Amino acid sequence: MNELSQFWRFMGSRSGRGFLVHLGICAALSLGVSCGYYSLSLDWFKQHKSSEKITALQLVDAFVTDYSALRSQLGQAAPVPASFRAHAIEAFNKQNGDNSEFRLVAVGRPGREIATGPTDAGMAEAIENFAGNSNPKPISEILDLNGERVFRTIYPTFAREQSCVSCHNALQPGAQWHLDDLMGAFVIDVPASAFLHTIMWQSIGIGLGLFLALGLAGLTISLMHFRQLEALDASTAKLGRTQKFLDNIIENMPVSVAVKDARDRCYVLINRTAEAIFGIARGDLIGRYAHEDPETTEALFPLADEALRTRNLQTIAEQTVQTPHNGTRILTTRNLSIPDEAGEQRYLLSLAEDITERKAALARIEHMAHHDVLTNLPNRAAFAERLAGAIDAARADEESFAVLSIDLDRFKEINDTFGHAIGDDLLRELAGQLGALAGDAYLARLGGDEFCIITPNGDHPALAESIAGRLHSAVAIDRELNGQHLRIGVSVGIAIFPADGLDATTLLNNADAALYRAKAAGRGKTRFFEIEMDNRLRERRAIQHELSSAIERNDLRLHYQPLTKIDGEVIGFEALVRWHNPVRGMVSPATFIPVAEESGLIMRIGEWVLREACREAARWAHPLQIAVNLSPIQFRHGDLPGLVHTVLLETGLAPQRLELEITEGVMIEDFGRSLSILRRLKALGVRIAMDDFGTGYSSLSYLQSFPFDKIKIDQSFISKIKSNPQSAAIVRAVIGLAHGLNLPVLAEGVETRDQLEFLAAESCNEVQGFLMGRPHPILEYSELVGRQDAAEVKQLSA
Repeated sequence: MNELSQFWRFMGSRSGRGFLVHLGICAALSLGVSCGYYSLSLDWFKQHKSSEKITALQLVDAFVTDYSALRSQLGQAAPVPASFRAHAIEAFNKQNGDNSEFRLVAVGRPGREIATGPTDAGMAEAIENFAGNSNPKPISEILDLNGERVFRTIYPTFAREQSCVSCHNALQPGAQWHLDDLMGAFVIDVPASAFLHTIMWQSIGIGLGLFLALGLAGLTISLMHFRQLEALDASTAKLGRTQKFLDNIIENMPVSVAVKDARDRCYVLINRTAEAIFGIARGDLIGRYAHEDPETTEALFPLADEALRTRNLQTIAEQTVQTPHNGTRILTTRNLSIPDEAGEQRYLLSLAEDITERKAALARIEHMAHHDVLTNLPNRAAFAERLAGAIDAARADEESFAVLSIDLDRFKEINDTFGHAIGDDLLRELAGQLGALAGDAYLARLGGDEFCIITPNGDHPALAESIAGRLHSAVAIDRELNGQHLRIGVSVGIAIFPADGLDATTLLNNADAALYRAKAAGRGKTRFFEIEMDNRLRERRAIQHELSSAIERNDLRLHYQPLTKIDGEVIGFEALVRWHNPVRGMVSPATFIPVAEESGLIMRIGEWVLREACREAARWAHPLQIAVNLSPIQFRHGDLPGLVHTVLLETGLAPQRLELEITEGVMIEDFGRSLSILRRLKALGVRIAMDDFGTGYSSLSYLQSFPFDKIKIDQSFISKIKSNPQSAAIVRAVIGLAHGLNLPVLAEGVETRDQLEFLAAESCNEVQGFLMGRPHPILEYSELVGRQDAAEVKQLSA
């Protein structure tokens, strides 16, 4: 198919059409040569055979003439010349027979023949024509004779001797023959068919060979020409495509491109972007000279003279241009002179990139990088830069300034109660209010509800205390926002340079320590940094570092506390993490768990506890429950359902044996997200228990929104049920609520028989506490769980 397509492409080209014309000329030339060869061969045949036969007859006539002159010497008995000739012809024909290459016949004149007359009208006419001619010549022709092509020569005979006249008169009495009368002719017929066929095929062969030779030569030349044309067309097409490609590239370049002649400064090219940036139409500018529109020339080619002089690229990083349609634009402009082949300056090129939007975007990015999106106050990064500068300036001038760390009181409650939209609006309003109160001080939002102020240099701590007082007075008011009545306050921690720190990190840490102390003292308080605060902060950091190392060294351990029915039957265990520090000894979970949650280490601890507890429970012969506590931090970060699913698959623990305990804090942080995670956990088949119920908001909407599997009453209520009627009433109400929701309820912290009897009387389902069993390593409960190493444990104990 490809060859056929190429053939038709060749035939449709100029080379193919020329080849067809060439074939026509070759055909005509070959035909002419063939016909010429045939004609020449036929003429040669005629001349050769005719002259050959005529010469022979002439010799015979000459012999007869000579014989007639000698006959008188031979006597009267010698044959007469005519009979001698006739007998010679008769003897020749007899000798050669019918297959001779020619046949010789003596033919008498029509009507006066003695023996043989003309065989056809043509022969008779030719003989008679001899009689009317004073000097007749022999004639030769090719004719069809009885279906055969023959070459005939007719040679006239005359009565040149008296003996011939006398002989003919004797043979034809009354014929009256005279001397020099035309007596007839000799007719020689030579078969010509074979010769004619030969020269015909030779002519055809010569013509065909010539045609093929010339045609092949023409084809070769035409194909060479065709390939040259195709190569030329391909080159032209490629050049055209390249030109079109370059035109498209230049036309659609996102930079302004303008070119003018370096000699006469006439514009020769303007692209689309140049039109858009400068608000000009290329049709109004191309062909015009630079001096006709100096404003546009100055905008496009501000460094044209310098580019021509130096022959180097000239650049303006930021060129401000006033355009008629686009206002003020900021451009990066480059001018370059382009030489011709001779090295003379031929063109001036201008490339201008519009960086107006980029500059604006960079300014916005710069602003966003150093400002809080919600309040438009400087952010932590900007605050750090400003604090570093303030320290350098104060140190150089031997001045003092203060850092105020500010935290909003009750903001979390407002955010959770009224929603994030109200919280965001409140932050924006307070940011504006705090900014107005700060005056010359530098206010920044570091994140969440945390703000910081850098005071001007001055008399401290009096100035810092005055600013803090104004903040308390201005913020702690009743306010209405989007139809909601709100009241909020601030807690402030203050650190003073250089007394409380010589570097930014120390100042901020000490201000945070003072803030922590202020919040611990109650809402709406201000505290200045004291050295004891620093000691407590250092202690927390030391615990954090040591806890991280303990996790790395796998120093944490799990203890297990029994979970029993009210009648004492063990139904499961709660896994409780313990940390024995080589220096501090046993560290209370109440000490290191808050540090872990604050630092993010709780994510690693929580995963380890979950995996270790599930692995241990999977080894038990008795399918008891295993309860694991979850931190609110685990709900905020990572994929908790994915982790639980992976651990269950790895350990082989049945999902229904795992009970995950959460506090109300999980629901408060992000209710929608927490609810989604709980539903995914529930879908795995695990049980979900509400832990420490009654210590937080105790919102019944949580119980309504999610089908918990158990409610656990906090030990703070259980410990007082015999001494505090309110605690007993709360426990009784919670048990009734759980029964109404058809939920089992577990009481934590049961330590006395009286507490157990009260709970039994109120139909509490399950209990947990020192009365049923203290937290111990699982080996202490090997018999209860059915571990195979129970006997070994007993021996070790003995």
